[in-house]
Amino acid sequence: MDTYTYEVDVKWIGGRKTTLKAAGSEIEVDSPPEFGGPGRQLTPEVLFPGILASCLLTTFLEFKERMNIRLHSWDSHASSVLGPSPEKGFAFREISVHIRLKVDPADTEKIPRAMELTKKYCFISRAIRGNVQENITWEII
Repeated sequence: MDTYTYEVDVKWIGGRKTTLKAAGSEIEVDSPPEFGGPGRQLTPEVLFPGILASCLLTTFLEFKERMNIRLHSWDSHASSVLGPSPEKGFAFREISVHIRLKVDPADTEKIPRAMELTKKYCFISRAIRGNVQENITWEII
């Protein structure tokens, strides 16, 4: 099996703000107000659950192709709970993702299996499994 390497550059730009550069894109990241930051930009606390939700979608798209599912829409909402860590500081305790998808009626019966595979093979989900409680739910609209 092949391996892949991905790179990102992070630079401190003052206060509690950073820039994150990858693949020709750049975003500013700062700390939320509860951790002394201005909270005006994206924060790691927001990006991390968003990355899980994005990974679930891109993984589903692979199974959509393999299973010939005609997807019309996918919307998801992610939330997370951050709490004290036994090792001091904070850690993610829980990430919840709720997915709403619309498919052709003839493909509805394929969705439970596609979602099962999506949860199993999403590599972000695999990376946090056993460390963070995941609550992934879905509904067909």
